[in-house]
Amino acid sequence: MQNLFDQAPCLYFSSADDGTLLEVNDCLCAVLQYHRNELTGKKSEIIFTIATRIFQQTHFFPLLKMQGHAEEIYITLKRKDGEQVPVLINAERKMVGDTAVSMHVGIIVYNRKKFEEELIAAKKEAQNALHENTALIHARQQLQKRSEELDRQISLVNKQNNELNQFSRVVTHDMQEPLRKLSLFSGMLIEGHGEKEQRRLVERIKKVSDQMHSILSGLQQYVWLNDAPLDIERISFNILLSSVVKKLEAEFPGVRLEIKTEIHEDFEGDTEQVQLLFYHLLSNAVRFRKGDEVFISIVLHKVQLNQFKNMEGRYKYVDHTKITITDKGIGFNPAYKTQLFELFKRLHNESGRGVGLAICKKITNNHHGSIAIDSKLNEGTTVTIYLPANVVSAENGFVTETEFKTPEKRGQ
Repeated sequence: MQNLFDQAPCLYFSSADDGTLLEVNDCLCAVLQYHRNELTGKKSEIIFTIATRIFQQTHFFPLLKMQGHAEEIYITLKRKDGEQVPVLINAERKMVGDTAVSMHVGIIVYNRKKFEEELIAAKKEAQNALHENTALIHARQQLQKRSEELDRQISLVNKQNNELNQFSRVVTHDMQEPLRKLSLFSGMLIEGHGEKEQRRLVERIKKVSDQMHSILSGLQQYVWLNDAPLDIERISFNILLSSVVKKLEAEFPGVRLEIKTEIHEDFEGDTEQVQLLFYHLLSNAVRFRKGDEVFISIVLHKVQLNQFKNMEGRYKYVDHTKITITDKGIGFNPAYKTQLFELFKRLHNESGRGVGLAICKKITNNHHGSIAIDSKLNEGTTVTIYLPANVVSAENGFVTETEFKTPEKRGQ
């Protein structure tokens, strides 16, 4: 079971207050090109750059010691060959027996420095161009392009920070608790008990092991969506829906599905990912139904939305596909809707692993779109999805001079 923990798809290490490395996982060892025995028991300076050592001593560790936690800390780690690895770190400091242990979990952010340097270069270029009338139009176009790139990168960093926080919670809570139980039950089994008690302990160990396996399976699927390149094509919604419905009818043999659709045209996307998106959404509608009948309405509209999501005063309205999915199920308390898309958050006892909606969020993010859910208890749920009509253009950030619009000239 420890092996499953070692294979978690994030950098993880823990250290004592004197800087001694207590634990490292396989991902950290692979990235930094070390064997485990070359790191455990050594001082953390072995993997810290000089700048990170100074920052650790003057800011990071004092903050961790004072608050007990730190989020979204940017540091650089040092590989065995001396190359630097930029990392975003979340950390918590806890007492394990009489020893204070600092647990760190992180993700690599190779492009952060590159984008900062590009932004600085873009600002200088724009300022110089403003002094020459002949370069003004070109500078404006380049600034718009850079602004779009910056807006996308801000969105990317925000998404990475959110994922880092979720991964940190999984490592420090969702995975730590099953590991604690495994250690406890294994110790009780070793102490020796009667055959009946031993059988009970083995069953509990298997249950906790299955829980750990479920968590790691959910993480693996989530990470697959993070790494898999998009294969964009025209999607026939009727064909896609038919495939999803067949799968649901096989999984829920006693349930009658009644789906009303108002979709008369294709749209763009990665077929495999979009099919997974609709499977999870319709599966939720079936699982949280009233009785044995499920009523679902799916409507598609074409709308225009501002491409800029993070920068005020910037406008570029582009075509989007709006998909609305409504059911008449048991719903949920709307006070909890902000937690729905977090990994392993479950609002109902009938829920699965708690990873389905997190995957839906990831798929819409991969398509540069968005997803939102509204619901009322015992009245049903409405899911609203926005996907760019041209996903490839959204990916590459194409811009033309005619696309510079103000809110008054081109509304949402």
